[in-house]
Amino acid sequence: MTETVEHIMNHEVYTVRPSEPSGEVLGMILTLGITAAPVVDDDGVPLGLVSLRNLARASRDEPVSRHMTSPAATITRESTVEEAGREMGQLSYHHLVVVDELGKVVGFVSSLDVIRGLVGLPASHPPAFPHQEPESGLDWTPTLTLTVENIERMAPAGPGMLVLTATGQPDEVVWAEASSDVRARLQALRSGKHNLPEPIAVRIDQGKLDFRSAAFGQPRGEGPSVIDVLLG
Repeated sequence: MTETVEHIMNHEVYTVRPSEPSGEVLGMILTLGITAAPVVDDDGVPLGLVSLRNLARASRDEPVSRHMTSPAATITRESTVEEAGREMGQLSYHHLVVVDELGKVVGFVSSLDVIRGLVGLPASHPPAFPHQEPESGLDWTPTLTLTVENIERMAPAGPGMLVLTATGQPDEVVWAEASSDVRARLQALRSGKHNLPEPIAVRIDQGKLDFRSAAFGQPRGEGPSVIDVLLG
């Protein structure tokens, strides 16, 4: 039986909105150790793709919509691995966005995924948010309900990263950003003192968002640290 994209794709997808600042998206991509992410609308339909290369020279306050590759190259999960490889070759793309019958993002497939599938190796995807990331040195909290008590108890009072996810669905990232004071920023989000898009604000008010966070530690090895990249 011919293997399909469903068997090789990454089901944990970090997606961004077109209005998100390039600096914050770049920081999240670096933190997760990935190289690209789909840009989607409020319904989860892909509008484009943004990569490290796209963001390398972008000003941090510019929206990613100015730098994304559009339209996104898509494929269905029922397509074969050979079809995915042919599509990548024809387009000279390294990633394809996997969509369902409604055109919504359900996965992400890379050229390495396709190669592994073609030679019979099993798919290998790291978890989207491991507790500790050796490359960046970030140590993430568990995913917690966005309450005042949890923010006070777990969020670092200093520079780091914060991620908002749909309640009960830790891989559905709704918002991610770097902050000079993660605890203060989360407290502001919880109290409504923010400039986030209205759909996210409504979900905060309804108690339908969870969070996880990580503090920036000392840089490891040579070169710029994560904090230099995100907050410099």
